[in-house]
Amino acid sequence: MNSAVFFSDAPVAVMDLQLSLFVALKRKYGKLTEEFNNKPILELGVNHRDFKKEIPEECFLHHEFYLNISNIFIRSDFVYGPVVDLFVCDCYHSASRKTILTVGVGGSGKSTLVQICCVEWAEHRGTPDISCLLPFAFWELNLIKHKLSLVQLLQTFYPELKKIDGSRLNHPKVWFVFDGLNESKRRLDFSCPPVTDVSTAAPVDVLVTNLIRGNLLPRAHVWLTSRYSWAAHIPDCHLLAKTELEGFTISQRKEHIFDIIGDSKMTDRVMDHMRLQKSLDQLCQIPPICTITANVLKNHLKGKDGYKLYPLSLTQIYTQALNLQKTSHPETLSKLKNLALLRFGEENLMYEEDLQKTGIGVEEASAFSRKYPFLLKKERGLHNTSVFRFGHFSVQEYLAASCKLDEIEAKQPSLHTDLCKKLVEEAVHDPLGKYDVYVRFFFGLLKERRLLKPSDRFFLYTKRMVLEYALSDRSVCLLLSLREYDSRAFLSEFEDFLNNGFSSPIGDFSAVHWNLTLGNVRIIDGLQEHFELDAAEKCDEKLLKHLPEMLKSVTATLRFSNLTDRCCPALGSVLSMGESHLRGLDLGYNSITDEGVKVLAEGLSDPSSRLKYLRLQGCGLSARACKYLSAAMKRAPKLLELDLSCNDIGDRGLQNLSCGLRDPSCRLEGLRLSQCNIEPQGCAHLASALQENPSFLKYLDLSINPIRDEGAVQLSKKFNLSKLHKLEMNHCELTRLSCGGIGEALGLESSVLWELNLSNNPLSDKGFQLLCEGIRKWATLTQLKVSRCWINAKGCSQLTKVLCSVMQFPQGAMHHLEWSRLQLIELDLSMNCLEDKGGKAIAAGLKKSLIYLRTLNLSHCCLSDECCDELASGLASSDSRISELDLSGNELQDRGVKKLCVGLKSRSCTLTSLALRCCQLTSKSVTFLVAALKSNPQYLAELHLMGNSIEDSDVEGLLELIKNQKFALEMIE
Repeated sequence: MNSAVFFSDAPVAVMDLQLSLFVALKRKYGKLTEEFNNKPILELGVNHRDFKKEIPEECFLHHEFYLNISNIFIRSDFVYGPVVDLFVCDCYHSASRKTILTVGVGGSGKSTLVQICCVEWAEHRGTPDISCLLPFAFWELNLIKHKLSLVQLLQTFYPELKKIDGSRLNHPKVWFVFDGLNESKRRLDFSCPPVTDVSTAAPVDVLVTNLIRGNLLPRAHVWLTSRYSWAAHIPDCHLLAKTELEGFTISQRKEHIFDIIGDSKMTDRVMDHMRLQKSLDQLCQIPPICTITANVLKNHLKGKDGYKLYPLSLTQIYTQALNLQKTSHPETLSKLKNLALLRFGEENLMYEEDLQKTGIGVEEASAFSRKYPFLLKKERGLHNTSVFRFGHFSVQEYLAASCKLDEIEAKQPSLHTDLCKKLVEEAVHDPLGKYDVYVRFFFGLLKERRLLKPSDRFFLYTKRMVLEYALSDRSVCLLLSLREYDSRAFLSEFEDFLNNGFSSPIGDFSAVHWNLTLGNVRIIDGLQEHFELDAAEKCDEKLLKHLPEMLKSVTATLRFSNLTDRCCPALGSVLSMGESHLRGLDLGYNSITDEGVKVLAEGLSDPSSRLKYLRLQGCGLSARACKYLSAAMKRAPKLLELDLSCNDIGDRGLQNLSCGLRDPSCRLEGLRLSQCNIEPQGCAHLASALQENPSFLKYLDLSINPIRDEGAVQLSKKFNLSKLHKLEMNHCELTRLSCGGIGEALGLESSVLWELNLSNNPLSDKGFQLLCEGIRKWATLTQLKVSRCWINAKGCSQLTKVLCSVMQFPQGAMHHLEWSRLQLIELDLSMNCLEDKGGKAIAAGLKKSLIYLRTLNLSHCCLSDECCDELASGLASSDSRISELDLSGNELQDRGVKKLCVGLKSRSCTLTSLALRCCQLTSKSVTFLVAALKSNPQYLAELHLMGNSIEDSDVEGLLELIKNQKFALEMIE
């Protein structure tokens, strides 16, 4: 007949009892039964976790939205499982330990769960561990003022059980369910007198206590549900298990929203908007709040661009929800607001006498609840008694905050600030956090009503409280409240602190206070450093689902993500939102096109945009895109870096871009234009723009563009290249004619040009000489790349003079220079025909005491074994600091390696990486290298030997060194 298991000792009696209960529960939950038959409510699944010591007992004293920053939003240990799992036990426990306690925040579904279980059992669905289920609600038990026995209690609630034999209930598969312990008007006293007989009369709370203690029906089980605040009243010694209810799972939430909206795309959009704020996302796990938010967002997003984000604060959601009600009962609403404030901090349960305190009659409340269930709900119970509840306790707190603000608004304006401060003081000194949601609504309503100006001292006071209580969770409450008033609250102060460590007008707080508060902000906002799409999700549609994550990320790398201009409205929306933390966006190698850039530029132009770098390499852009970006640059002073490499923008595009560059509002520090088909004319436009606005650009990349000498000369004449930190003009068809201006810039005492790349240009020795003359005058350069520049041994002699000239600075001058300005750390001379003479000249420079060269690339430089003695001597010098040396592509042969190993053996040699690819080596070289490393094992970590006549078996000696922890060697190529 059904899945329930009958008592084996009295099947007929129990069957009668069960049938009576089936009828009673179907009568009591008839409406729910009807709904369940049409659509399973929770599919008999619930998201819960068992806990013992995971949740400190003191946490149960707190208000449910007390924000403990140490564990806020950590929900990973919740599991989804069948409801019936809650009732499974081995029944070997003691009589005093037979109660299951389920806790959860208000609205998380505890009462619904109880009702579903009752419907399931009454409908004979999948509850084999329950033979009798006897549910009671504490709010109904409050109505019984007189003493009665357990049998009389059962018959009061279930008249169908007129002939019940109470002793038959002493069975492990009998479950008494008491729902809503927090709504009990009488606290359970576990020191009360024992009651052991089901026919003994006692107060209701004493009967319940004795059931829990095991004095009454010691074999029967008890299931209690409660909000957190009352759960601590049940001694742990009486609990068989403790479970915590989470509310909706993600899939349940999505299904619930779809039921409200009826459209899958709009459902996804609503879900995305819920996830924009971590705190709102958490609140929407609670079904009533999810319902409120979904209904508001459904209307808020209707008819709006499907690719953009339109966030709402918690207060805005509740205000719009109230507006959707369009109440025609303003007087009743006003009374409800007064009642909400009067009952602030109390349970969301109102009897007739509670309503009368603000002049609300039962009939008035009943009529209002039928029309506006969002605000007020009615429930009937024992003796046909009516009780009322606010739609959710958060609705009560919203109305209470509104009423409080009404009271303040009615006072003289001069008192408004102090009255608001008093409320913040109360919130700060409340250890249980009952003000958390209330104060958030208060701040949000302050903004909506414009009662105080943003410059009012009240907000400065609140920020001081946030910092003063940085070690307390009260700081988090105030942070969230400030965010209701201003979504960017504290962000500018944090940026100033991180950048400057300044003493702000907020107060003289230590770095510890600032860092703690900043950490709290990162947690409550759910911030992450970096966002990147998974390989399987690289397309426009998948990206749109991750907009909330992007919004909370500092950088986003989306290169090679198969994106098109379709995603750009959404990305532009992210850029323009004040809540966005995005500072860097890489869209390289996607089909963004000019149309996509147009939309991105609109977002970039928004005053709220704080993007610092934008990379659009290989995005199919033309000159038209530069026009849009130029307009944005005039209105986006925070944009510091722009990368347009590998786009065919041409001279016309650079002309368009230059209009923005010359604008005083443009603060661009880095501009990458590699491989953009720029010719001399385009370079002239760039030069003119930088001439007008020369103060900010620090990095310029014009590589792989045919700008030729004409363009380079224009640039060096109109713009002081010495202001740059890094200049890349690789493969630009330059000759010695371009080197004069660059050399002059290097020679200026004000020069800060640290990195220079002129590779793949036919500069010749004469051009290199001009560069060296500039370096000799003022040695600021740390990195010089002149690969494949037609330099030979004569050019190397000029370089030797540079290396030696560093020593010629007077001692007095040295005192005034930054030490780093005397360091050439990296030098790339590869693919120049230096020959042995050039190699020897460079080796001589390695011995100079003020040479700080770390990386030297001499690959493919026509060297042989003849220069290896000098190179070895340089490596062995106590003044040498070379850590990386590349000699690949030179005919060193085994003889050369043997000579090099003399230097490698020296304990003064600190080389960590040596590249000898394609050097005509054999296994003999391996033998020399092994011997050298055994003499000096501490430094060399990488050895590159590919392209030589060396078999795998020949490197066994080196492999043994890798295995030996005594040696630094880690990699052999």
